[in-house]
Amino acid sequence: MAYHTIFVHLDTSARALHRFKLGTQLAHTHRSRLVGLFAGFAPETTWLYLMKEAAQYLKEDHARREARRDAVRQRFEQEMSDQSIEWEWRNVEGDPVTAVLREAREASLLIAGQFDANDPHSFVAPKFVESLVLESGRPVLVVPSAGEFQHVGQRALVAWDGGREAARALHDALPLLAGSAVKLFCANTAAQALRADAAPVSHAARLLERQGATVSIHHSPAGADMVIGERMLSCAADFDADLIVMGAYGHGRFRELALGGVTRTLLASMTVPVLMAH
Repeated sequence: MAYHTIFVHLDTSARALHRFKLGTQLAHTHRSRLVGLFAGFAPETTWLYLMKEAAQYLKEDHARREARRDAVRQRFEQEMSDQSIEWEWRNVEGDPVTAVLREAREASLLIAGQFDANDPHSFVAPKFVESLVLESGRPVLVVPSAGEFQHVGQRALVAWDGGREAARALHDALPLLAGSAVKLFCANTAAQALRADAAPVSHAARLLERQGATVSIHHSPAGADMVIGERMLSCAADFDADLIVMGAYGHGRFRELALGGVTRTLLASMTVPVLMAH
């Protein structure tokens, strides 16, 4: 198994280059095509026309954003010019959530960044990453807003509750997990009783072992969503994991999304990259 096409979301944030370098490394490992997909914040223009000299402001703002985008594109093309993998630059216009979702459904893997409240350039749109996770239909590797990550998947924590989302995430992560050390984290939230059709953890372990992974299992007692999320992060730290894999829970569309508590906790507090699938 391999990721045939990896998309990396790029913007003008300080962390965009780190995501790009991680995407390049994964593309080399999996012999993938790499697409740098640029989408940045685009102001809502309707209310701006109430401002004095709004047209001039919009013209100058558009020019500033174009200049920053072109600088990112130049850096991307310089870095990729001597790479041995196939690559492409794309940028989208209009609503960034809608546009990125339209493009990203071509991807085998989509790499995005955790929102960084300390960097205004990391804001693309309300609930941008959440929308990608729940609406793209593709696995999303979310990279934390702090820390250096030279590789992912050598030691991975995989959340397992036997449900559809967990199974989807596990299968989507298999190219990263082959030959790795994997700890299966088994827990249910207090509000989520074990379903009759839940696949036992032995099934997940057997699948991973067939991919050459070394598997151990950690059982955690049921608890509130936030408690389970914190236990996962603690277990990942104890295991020295460089990746967390989990099914993302939630519903809704775009800016009316409602995330499950564990998903929300991981997106807010991740310390290593998290691969999410819904």
